Amino acid sequence: MGMFNVLLTLGILGGFLSGLLGLGGAIIMIPLMLTVPKILGVGALSMKAVAGLSMIQVVFASLSGVVRHRKNKFVNMKLLYVLGLAMAVGSGFGSTISKYMSNRVLLIAFGFIAVVAAVMMFIPSRSADAESISNPDAIQFNKPLAAIAGLVIGGLAGMVGAGGGFILIPVMIFVLRIPIRVTIGTSLGVVLVGAVIGAIGKMVTGQVDWLLALALIISSVPSAQIGSIMSKRTPSLVLKYSLTLLIILTSVEIWYKIIVA
Repeated sequence: MGMFNVLLTLGILGGFLSGLLGLGGAIIMIPLMLTVPKILGVGALSMKAVAGLSMIQVVFASLSGVVRHRKNKFVNMKLLYVLGLAMAVGSGFGSTISKYMSNRVLLIAFGFIAVVAAVMMFIPSRSADAESISNPDAIQFNKPLAAIAGLVIGGLAGMVGAGGGFILIPVMIFVLRIPIRVTIGTSLGVVLVGAVIGAIGKMVTGQVDWLLALALIISSVPSAQIGSIMSKRTPSLVLKYSLTLLIILTSVEIWYKIIVA
């Protein structure tokens, strides 16, 4: 099994989680792409190469997922615009300067964001019950705070090749107080905006292997649709616990790699 086929398989999982949990997929795809190809003996990808591939995968998986969530009426468009614009600016800056940063620095940055996200998931939520929301656009939020959060998250996400959904979701739930189901749908739209700009930064600086990126695109687009359908049918508490577990496991995995390295 060559590198193309391995990434084709991994893209299915990344796309499904993107649609199900509102993530771009990077939080699981980055450690998998760093680990699985090497274990299977098909080669090894550097953190910088993985960051470029991940950003492209995030664009297509989030686009596929947000279309379905929009149809399900789980997207707050005002919040999407504010966070999306801020994250786009931050992501473009972060992805561009990442070319001048070492692989280890990028890995540590990713590990840091994962830890912050994991800690935030244990903060008691004071948002409304997600199941009772009939009009997501009626939900109020702090616009200046949302813009600042988008700039910071976008910058960090752009540097490590992530869409930023894994840190954006805890911020939306526990800082902006958005119900989890609306958070998941809106997060994908925000991630998409930031990832598009971040992907452009990766492309113009020559950090994308397009043949390998094609494998991720082919597999993640249809699987993101399936994940979005499953998300609508999954209880809010199950979604929250799944997010928390995924973020914790990824944080442990990344810091294990940093310490061992």
